[in-house]
Parts: sequence; C-alpha cells; structure tokens
Amino acid sequence: MPGEQGHPSTLLVETPEAVAFSYELAGIGSRGAAIVIDTALLLMIVLVEGGVTVLVASLLEAAGASVATPWVLGAALAAAFVTYWGYFLFGEVLRGGRTPGKRRVGIRVVRDDGGPVSFTDSVIRNVLRIVDMLPGYYAVGIVAALLSKSGKRLGDMAAGTVVVRDAEDLALPDPVTMLRPEDALVAEFLARRPQLTPEARWQVAVELLSLYGETPQPGWDEPVVAGRLADLAGLRDRIDGAGVSG
Repeated sequence: MPGEQGHPSTLLVETPEAVAFSYELAGIGSRGAAIVIDTALLLMIVLVEGGVTVLVASLLEAAGASVATPWVLGAALAAAFVTYWGYFLFGEVLRGGRTPGKRRVGIRVVRDDGGPVSFTDSVIRNVLRIVDMLPGYYAVGIVAALLSKSGKRLGDMAAGTVVVRDAEDLALPDPVTMLRPEDALVAEFLARRPQLTPEARWQVAVELLSLYGETPQPGWDEPVVAGRLADLAGLRDRIDGAGVSG
C-alpha cells in the first residue's frame, strides 16, 4: 500500500509482496514548466485547426455553399474540445503518464500505489483541472500542492494520483536485474542447476566462485560450492530445501 514516509519530497510505495520502492516527487517548478509547454503545443494545434476551419469556410463561401458554414464552425468547436481533453488523456493513459510537456521536463503522473494511470483516473484529474486553474493561472492548484505532503493539486487528490520525477520505467524491476552482475549469474545458475550434469555443475560453480575471489576448499563437493555461492550472492532462500548443503 502507498505511504508517505521519510523525506517529504519522496513517495515510498510498498507492494503486496512487501517490496518497497520510492519515487522522487516532482516540484512545482517542473510541473509549471510542463504545463507551459503543453499549453503552447495545445495552442498551436488549435490554431492549425482554426486555420483549416477558415480555409474550408472560405472554400464553401466561394462555392456558394455558405449554408454549410455553421456546420463547419460546429465541427471546429467539437474538434477543439476533443483536442484539449484528448491531449491530456492520451499522454497520461497511453504514453506512460507523460504529456509532451511532462516528457520534456522529465516528470510523469502515476497512481498513489506506483501503478500506471487509468482512463478513469485521468478523466477525474483533468476534469478538476478546471477548479485547479481558478481564479487565475492554476492558483488553486498551486496552493493545494504547497499544502499537500505529496505536492498534489485537487485533481490528484480526487484521482489518487501523484506527479513524480521520471524513472524511465514504471514497471517494478525483476529482482534478478537488481543484483550485481555476479549475483545475477549465480541466480541463473541456481535456477538452471537441476538441468545440468554433475560435471557441468561443478565447472560452472567453480567458475562463479572465482568471481568472488574464492576457490573450493579441500573436501568441498559441488553442493557445498553451490551453497557457498548462494550465501555470497544473498540467495540462500533459492536453494533451501533443494538438498544443497553449505
């Protein structure tokens, strides 16, 4: 379950498997820079849509079909609405919590439990963006973020989301990839060990032991070496109960 422990600029998350990891919370400055970039991009897109609308309306006028102009204007307003809301939904749901502005400054939106933002989460936080923008440029949102331990604006509070520094990949890393290279090799050896011949087991075990600057002691057989490797790599639980001594 999520928690806010330690330094207030850090969000500590604990998974149901009791694996803890942390995110660095994004500051108001980086979030402000991201919204400035996103607003500029949105303005450019809407201006292009407006230019297309004017061009189409002019062509219809020249063709004597000005009666269709109101429909063109209505379609343009609908396109602007979809563009504004779709811009944030697309970035937060389909682009790993990153709008172009957030990606540019290296931040992203995640759920309080560290997971990716869902469609519903994004809708809630962006509907409340209207409130956060009041009475001027995100005045309510800035005050809420300053008062919140996790730097949340009202939309984040309602949606159960938080903005963090980008760590490239939201997915929890495979525990093996978090090991030192030699430890990861030992983990792979222990996993594949039952499929190896006794001779191959001994040869690989001795090679791996040398990575730790050790050699087999007199009287050590392969299970003992495997046990020693597990101890060195902190992986004793992987061989407990597997008939390996050490």
